[in-house]
Amino acid sequence: MNTRRRANGFTLLELMVALVVVSILLVVGLPMFSATVRQNCTVTTANTLLTVLTAARSEALKRDRTVTLCPSSDGSQCATAAGSTWELGYLMFLDGNSDQRYAGAPSEPLLKVERPLSTCARITKNGDRPYLRYNGLGRMLDAASFTVASTSGARHERRVVISPTGRPRVERP
Repeated sequence: MNTRRRANGFTLLELMVALVVVSILLVVGLPMFSATVRQNCTVTTANTLLTVLTAARSEALKRDRTVTLCPSSDGSQCATAAGSTWELGYLMFLDGNSDQRYAGAPSEPLLKVERPLSTCARITKNGDRPYLRYNGLGRMLDAASFTVASTSGARHERRVVISPTGRPRVERP
């Protein structure tokens, strides 16, 4: 009775070939995957900003009062510099005295605070004023647009443009 057993498994040569194929696939595919992740982050941030602007317009229409949005890094007061970036967060409040600054409750109810808005993209408002306002009819009181760009240095960019009627939209530059 001569029984032979055959070993199951891979030979050293088969294992080396498999490792070479996997490493080639990683070298080719990983940069494309990273670029896709950065682009998706930029698109997601632009869509989140679009949702914020739509909510502010909705609140202005619902309450028939001026709603102001301003960038805020601490969640309690508006950043006043013209180049303030919005990815650190924002305040949404009813601006009772129309001074574009949050005076605090109860005179100016705070509708929403969010921080941070994004960690992978930079949000910059184009224009000379760091804030934006919707009146009770849902119209913009100040012309506005935003640029959303990847922080990784790649050229992934979207623009959020607000029409004079107050309707925001996302577009490619």
